[in-house]
Amino acid sequence: MEVREVELPGIGMKFSFETAEGETICVIIHKTGRREIYRFLPAQETPESVIELSDTEARELGAILIGTHFQPDVQDTARLVMKELTIEWLKVPAHSPLAGKTIQENRVRKLTGATIIALFGPTKKILNPGPDTPIDAGDTVVVVGEQSQIDQFKQRFALR
Repeated sequence: MEVREVELPGIGMKFSFETAEGETICVIIHKTGRREIYRFLPAQETPESVIELSDTEARELGAILIGTHFQPDVQDTARLVMKELTIEWLKVPAHSPLAGKTIQENRVRKLTGATIIALFGPTKKILNPGPDTPIDAGDTVVVVGEQSQIDQFKQRFALR
């Protein structure tokens, strides 16, 4: 998917992309923090719908969309790529060196450069886990870093 970026002098930035159904989604981020989301149907020049969000509302919607509140059980891994930054949701198998140890014991950041930003399990939902947070087999870790760091994380901790 190609995201087109256009600077809007004095206003902010415009981002747009085409969906698999041929619709165009356009997001304008104002310097004030306000966001406008436009939905264009195929071959239409006027938007079918417009949503305006405050900075706070947009950030909460973004968190919901990337899965910080709920991660559907569609697949064991999911990936979000934003320029050089990658965020992946990875299920921890029982054979992984991550299982049964804390983030600090695994030396995640030191060994891979990646950072665990959230941890989800049957009875836990931890955003921004600390170094003493234990990781159990079956948990889903949300990891952020450059793609090379994520690849190293998956290889080192047997998550491929």
